[in-house]
Amino acid sequence: MSIAIAFLDRLIGWIVAAALGITFVLLVYNVATRYLISYGVLPPSVQLNWVFEVCVFLMAWAVLLGVARIEKRAQHIRVDFLYNQFGPKMQVATELFALVFAAGVAVFFIYSGKLVVADAILWDERSETTLRTPFWILYLALSVSFTVHLLFILERMRVLIKTGESAKQTPHD
Repeated sequence: MSIAIAFLDRLIGWIVAAALGITFVLLVYNVATRYLISYGVLPPSVQLNWVFEVCVFLMAWAVLLGVARIEKRAQHIRVDFLYNQFGPKMQVATELFALVFAAGVAVFFIYSGKLVVADAILWDERSETTLRTPFWILYLALSVSFTVHLLFILERMRVLIKTGESAKQTPHD
């Protein structure tokens, strides 16, 4: 399972990087064309009215998938002052408790995301730009990212139970 989780982590890293790269290129293009149009260098027809919509969709996916990668590495925020006061066994117990709670939260978001996607499909919610992008694509990011999040949590729980050690960042991460 660790090999599959590592592959999924790398794949998500590439997806997030691509989403952020595309967002950057689209925003630079949009800003540049806006200024070039205002100075009369380019005709107004080169301005793309759907750029911000695509960027919002890409950023939502990138952020939510990026959060899952943070979970895999155990790099989320926690109160280390209190955690460091515990002995090794209590640290494992508190981390296991936190992971069980996080798994419950992930299941809640997976379910909630599924409901929102179903409603968006039912009501055929779409953007107002020329693309008319279905909003379920945006909403699907919640369920997909928290499904990945849950897989990473379960892997961390497996490692914690098996070895008694918290997830550590490896050199290839």
